[in-house]
Amino acid sequence: MSNRPALAAEVKPPAALDPHERAAWADAQAATPHLRRAFFTAGFARACGEAWPSARVAVFRESGEIAAFFPFQFAGPWERRMGLAERIGGSMSDHAGVIARPGFRIAPDVLLWKAGIGAMFVDHLTEGQEAFGLSTEEARPGHVIDLAAGPAAYFAALGAANKGFLADTERRMRRLEKEYGAARFTFTDQPSWGDVQSLIEVKRAQYARTGVGDSFADPAKLALVRALVTAADPDCRPVLTTLAAGGRVLARHLGLLHAGHLSYWFPVYDPEAQKVSPGRMLLWETIRAADRHGVTWIDRGEGDNQAKQDFSTGVQQFGRARWRAGGVRGFAADAFQRVRWRLAE
Repeated sequence: MSNRPALAAEVKPPAALDPHERAAWADAQAATPHLRRAFFTAGFARACGEAWPSARVAVFRESGEIAAFFPFQFAGPWERRMGLAERIGGSMSDHAGVIARPGFRIAPDVLLWKAGIGAMFVDHLTEGQEAFGLSTEEARPGHVIDLAAGPAAYFAALGAANKGFLADTERRMRRLEKEYGAARFTFTDQPSWGDVQSLIEVKRAQYARTGVGDSFADPAKLALVRALVTAADPDCRPVLTTLAAGGRVLARHLGLLHAGHLSYWFPVYDPEAQKVSPGRMLLWETIRAADRHGVTWIDRGEGDNQAKQDFSTGVQQFGRARWRAGGVRGFAADAFQRVRWRLAE
């Protein structure tokens, strides 16, 4: 017989979590470094619940004690009927996985079965989730910027490792100020919805200009951002950074801050100022001001392009896998997913 404590799960909307559950959630995040991301907070899950009525959280208990949380959602009514889930927030979330106390382990099929899910294609599974028993089939890299020692130490290390990049960035800043005027950087904690709407309008124009799919064409995604901005949750704080010169806004970024970890989420820049690399300059100034605003880590998300490599101090891995629960429900949901993929080809 197994000595493992009895495992039970209760599935509820994120807004239905009680204060004890929210406190246990926060404790689990604080105890495990890879969970210290805004996308893993109960506040992010609650905002997703306002945007997607199908958002749910499975609360796992071992011998009656809270052990883990698994937030997820269904993309639409058919997916819900078939039991085909996705990570909470969908493509708006840079991280996925369980939020669990140290020592908790669960197999993917048991996780889905207990949560009432038939199948799930999971991507953006955060490195470290394997400690909880969640395996993946492949992984893609992303980059982070560790600022725990402070901006001065970061720039000293960057200069030693990539002197050319450091000199080129300083040269671009001089050119920016020569052409546009003195640079002014602002870091706004809990920005207004009007300021965020302005950034979104510019971002949507960028999507249209570059032919990239418009993230904000989906009303639910707009609703998520609005819920985050208006919630004022201290564990999942929207922050708006801006670089302006001569009265002209050259670059902006909307990110999420949790426990000193800034998730770099939606950057946008003035395309007419491209020659002075305003996006790079904005990140540069964000790093310079990090200690003044309590930022100790910048998460660049998934992706391995040169712009991310240039500032990187380390690599993180994002897992991808297709999970399926046992039984008829798991088989049907997995088959439904496969049909959708074929139709999308």
